[in-house]
Amino acid sequence: MLDIHSHILPAVDDGAKTVQETARLLAQMKEQGVTTVVATPHFFPLGTVLDDFLCMRETAAKEILELCREQGINLVLGAEVLYFGGIGKVESMRRLTLGGGDYLLLELLGLKKIDDRVIRDIEALKNEVGITPIIAHVERYSRYRGYKKLFPLFEKGVALCQINASFFASKQETRAVKKLIATELVSLLGSDCHSSVNRPVRLNTGIAALRAISSRQTRIILQNGEKLEKELISIDK
Repeated sequence: MLDIHSHILPAVDDGAKTVQETARLLAQMKEQGVTTVVATPHFFPLGTVLDDFLCMRETAAKEILELCREQGINLVLGAEVLYFGGIGKVESMRRLTLGGGDYLLLELLGLKKIDDRVIRDIEALKNEVGITPIIAHVERYSRYRGYKKLFPLFEKGVALCQINASFFASKQETRAVKKLIATELVSLLGSDCHSSVNRPVRLNTGIAALRAISSRQTRIILQNGEKLEKELISIDK
């Protein structure tokens, strides 16, 4: 099973602070059937030098490679990139894609609304840069004005929709998210884990809760994860 969204790299962002904490998160993943994890530390474009971020990410990854091998988990590097105006024209975003492939985990937090400018940027990432955005933890934007403007992007495959498994585990479904599930627009689940205690890996309970809502949607999401996992492993080799 693929975990598309995690903060397991030690001392890189607000996720795992130590290698020991990473080890605990990896043990949770192993127990829940994860075979490939994408490390997606936060990348904040304003005030962050891309080369410095990539160097820090690489150093942290080397620290935990042996831990990943011990758990039988493939490690793929990516980033959770905070949206900024004009991102759809920035070719260097390719350096932050998952495993160096064609998918970018994009975070929209901090926006007051999802307007046409945001939509155009997301479309430009796909159509002009050749990157498919994966919109991270979509459930968090359900209160934003213009939230439903994202739906056509998911319908057309311009972007993919990722929801945190912990969202379902906590039974916080909103009407807007239920509509996403009902229309089968949710593409992927991620743990978005930061800590083995405060924000642990809850993929198993999240999947169980989602299955109770829609077994068909659960099957589609897991199949999407399997397909993307094979693609990411193939790129890494």
